[in-house]
Amino acid sequence: MRNLLVRKPDAVIWLLAGYFCIQFIVRLLQPHGLRFDESQQAFFSQWLTLGYDSQPPLYNWFQSIVVWVFGLSLATVSAAKNLVLFLVYLSYYKLAREVLEDKLFAAIATLSLLTIPQLFWEAQRDLTHTVVQLLTINLFLCSVIRTLKTPSVASYAFVGLALGLGMLSKYNFTLVAVAAIAAVWLHPNGRARIIDRRFLLSIGLALLIFLPHGLWLLHNLGIASGRTLGIMEQDAPQTMLAKLVQGPFKFLRLIVVIMAPTVIIYSIVFGRPFWRSLRSGTVWTRFFEALFVAIAILVLVLIVAIGMTSLRDRWLLPFLFLMPIYFCLKMQAVGHRPEDFARRFFVVPLVMIVLIPAALLVRPNLPTLFGRYEAYNFPYGGFVEQVVAEEQKTPGLVMTDGWLQAGNLHLQLPDVPLMSLFFDNMKIGYEWTSDRPILMAWLVTDSSAALPPQLREWIVQNLGEQYTDINVKSTAVPYLRGKPDDKVAFGYAWIYPK
Repeated sequence: MRNLLVRKPDAVIWLLAGYFCIQFIVRLLQPHGLRFDESQQAFFSQWLTLGYDSQPPLYNWFQSIVVWVFGLSLATVSAAKNLVLFLVYLSYYKLAREVLEDKLFAAIATLSLLTIPQLFWEAQRDLTHTVVQLLTINLFLCSVIRTLKTPSVASYAFVGLALGLGMLSKYNFTLVAVAAIAAVWLHPNGRARIIDRRFLLSIGLALLIFLPHGLWLLHNLGIASGRTLGIMEQDAPQTMLAKLVQGPFKFLRLIVVIMAPTVIIYSIVFGRPFWRSLRSGTVWTRFFEALFVAIAILVLVLIVAIGMTSLRDRWLLPFLFLMPIYFCLKMQAVGHRPEDFARRFFVVPLVMIVLIPAALLVRPNLPTLFGRYEAYNFPYGGFVEQVVAEEQKTPGLVMTDGWLQAGNLHLQLPDVPLMSLFFDNMKIGYEWTSDRPILMAWLVTDSSAALPPQLREWIVQNLGEQYTDINVKSTAVPYLRGKPDDKVAFGYAWIYPK
């Protein structure tokens, strides 16, 4: 395979296509419990609406359409995710080809994504909105670079399309868009491209694409911002001075943590030529440097302005995953031949292509070896099968209080409407009769299986007095692939109309 990649770098596309097909199969071989983002997508797939929660709706729309066409199942959730991941790598290769003269350097840069843990591990397991944002960033930068090189009406339209989709992927895509303006302005051809009248086409098309969600956003700012701002301020110190120090320090530390594996591997494989190449420069290295510096300044301003002290590595991933292209541009600038070290480098991603699916397969299938159960191992299927068989009724509505439970329960009963108090803005119509009672379900986290106060409040507010006595029950179901004595406690109650 190494020799094939050196001779035909475009083979990286087929290698990655096969890799994500394997990842799809691996997910189906894992226990069928859903992790947080998977659960959210399964839950939100009930709606195709202008907005959902604190994230823009692009991935939600994509997942909802897949479910509408093929139905809700673990296969449709996993297929959607792995397709987007493959498109991330494919578009990254196309972006690298726009600025790197040698296809082999582009293949090296693309496979370098398998050295970034937040991308090859976290994105594979649980990220959704971040993943589609990576795709839109690649498309946006491809369109910008093509417009810088050979402007046309089509290239400006491409910029507008990618910009609009990017704004629908994650709100912090705005940082990339603003930083790109600075990078383009400093490019030798950039100012002429910005003042070109065709740039109005880009702006107009982007606004048109974003407008429907933008109108929703204006009326739902609390839903869109409240949860994210709360996370940003978690564990914040009390004094302003401490905030000003802690936020930037965490920002710089995360940059080091995310990029350290890639830099170490490049140092080992490419040696001193890699470090010497960092002093070189071209038009395109300066373009990416301006992009990175502008993003860093914007992030630091944001940290200081709102007192942000809690940063997540996935928030910085969309800015740092471009570094392998930058590194390869540097090595190309000093005339390094990729054939001299490509075979050595390809050992790393080829080994990772084997190890990553193996690790993903082993961890939840043998949880007792690691002393901890994953979300994959939660037995929602066994719980639903048990309570439905016991009552001999199909619910007209399933009501729960948590995020993780929402999608997992809907996966087991895809034809039954489900609502969750965690996403209390998402409402759905349902049938409530003696043949289709409401099923309340929740995870029992202590010795008491009592109906949670929030669910009781929902009953009072939404059902009034038109229900019979509530008989609260609990059951314990063994973990999937776990020890028979290790169980998850569920509380539940069937609610019938009078």
